[in-house]
Amino acid sequence: MILKLVGDACNINCYYCYEKRKPYAGYDKLSLETVARLLDLADGRPLSLEMHGGEPLLYGMEATSGLLRLLRGYPGNVSLSVQTNATMLTPAWFDLFAEEWPEIDIGISLDGDPEANRSRVDYRDRSTSEHVHQALELAAERRLAVGLISTVTKDVSLRPEETLDFVARFEAVKAVKFSPCFDFNVMPKRIPVGNRETMLPLLPKGEEHAGWAITPLEFSAFLVRAYDHWRGTGLFRRFLLEPFTSVIRVLAGRDTRFCHFTEQKCAFVLTLYPDGRLGSCDELGVPDGLLGTVHDLPSLAAATSLVTNPSLRTGLDELLDKCTDCDYRQTCGGGCLATRLRYRNSAFYEDYCTHRIEIIDHIAADIAGERAAREH
Repeated sequence: MILKLVGDACNINCYYCYEKRKPYAGYDKLSLETVARLLDLADGRPLSLEMHGGEPLLYGMEATSGLLRLLRGYPGNVSLSVQTNATMLTPAWFDLFAEEWPEIDIGISLDGDPEANRSRVDYRDRSTSEHVHQALELAAERRLAVGLISTVTKDVSLRPEETLDFVARFEAVKAVKFSPCFDFNVMPKRIPVGNRETMLPLLPKGEEHAGWAITPLEFSAFLVRAYDHWRGTGLFRRFLLEPFTSVIRVLAGRDTRFCHFTEQKCAFVLTLYPDGRLGSCDELGVPDGLLGTVHDLPSLAAATSLVTNPSLRTGLDELLDKCTDCDYRQTCGGGCLATRLRYRNSAFYEDYCTHRIEIIDHIAADIAGERAAREH
């Protein structure tokens, strides 16, 4: 479950932010009463919760402390994580997490070195890189392990080796996930005045995609180079790297929690918004992924079965029909259905499947070559 603590409110203005495209009613905080109702619906089942935004640290330390105490009182098992842009991640925040929930998983967003990180700016178009670097150093001083999410924009796609080498400088980073910026014909909901001059030339015109976006085949080309560098330099000993870790696991016949490579898709991820709306995976957004509100749903089963949004269930089922006779069904798992829904009827729909096949084949060939070398 993703908890949108402050909706789309954020202290920085990433050009590619998909939260700013959602029809939020306005800035609001997720109330403890709404979270308590969600926990009642969960009825003691194990939960994996992620504090998210916007920027979740805008929730404030006092409110966060109250939220963590509420979660501690839940009768079932709870694993907790926070996904932050890290610009507000001070020693005081680390102290709060250490006291209230020491086992929390901390995820930090950073696209790479300052050159690759150019789309992550504040509302005056200034780089946010240095603040994130400081937070990563603080984490290392406290001997914490953090995960990194890097959005692969056009800038990042041209610098796979430099990006990985830069990430490796931070001792606290133990896992990295590359998330493709597959923005097809998008328009941000609003452009802050301070960013208009920079952003306007990057916005899509006609059938073009946004200047920060990449195509599926550009992503697979990036991943091939990134994989070879990760393997060839021994960086695989320093940190796990998605999607490679999941591809390796499924090729070995093992399970992965990464939904892009399993049959556990959008119904296995729920998103709670500040006004009590409950949606499917937040990449589906609202209203398309809306399943109801925590105040009118009789149980979580009504949400996870998607019975409250039959058109969504039908649409997702239709997408998976394409996978039925595919030779890569077991290793691919169907990919991200939210992305495939956006790409349907576009020039990139078939390319999306092709890019996944390319990276699976590349890793499979490397594993086979490694095995053959050992046997001889």
